[in-house]
Amino acid sequence: MLRTLLLSFCFATFSAFASAEVSEKIILTVTGKPASNTIQFSDAALAKLPQKSMTVQTPWYPAPKKFEGPLLRDVLKLAGIHSGQIRLIALNDYTISIPVSDAFEYDVIIARQLDGKPMSVREKGPLFIVYPFHEHEELRKTDYYRRCSWQLRSITAE
Repeated sequence: MLRTLLLSFCFATFSAFASAEVSEKIILTVTGKPASNTIQFSDAALAKLPQKSMTVQTPWYPAPKKFEGPLLRDVLKLAGIHSGQIRLIALNDYTISIPVSDAFEYDVIIARQLDGKPMSVREKGPLFIVYPFHEHEELRKTDYYRRCSWQLRSITAE
């Protein structure tokens, strides 16, 4: 009986520690100008920001999907980025530069959930830049689709 209680306690303690470690893992680094304006986000920190939800058809899925996450402009503001270009870098080192004005003109989100669930790396996560294609016909072009960096790991002001 004592052994069972001790094992249960150890398991519960380890589970709580493991959950805390996962939620505190840094998944996004945003570097402003100067570079000292660097902010690191865990999923829990991103979840504390106001969240935007949109259901949108993209070229990567056969049917519309619901994406949810903070607005890109809110994250950029925290790093003091208000103009110029930003460089998005993915886990696989895919890199693209986009104008900061996109984030302020459109409700571009840093999606952290897909259809109500956290995004795994296999599902283009943990973070995916998504434009509101459903609201703006002018965004339904190859140039904007390329700006949708999935498996996003960092944003740097240029």
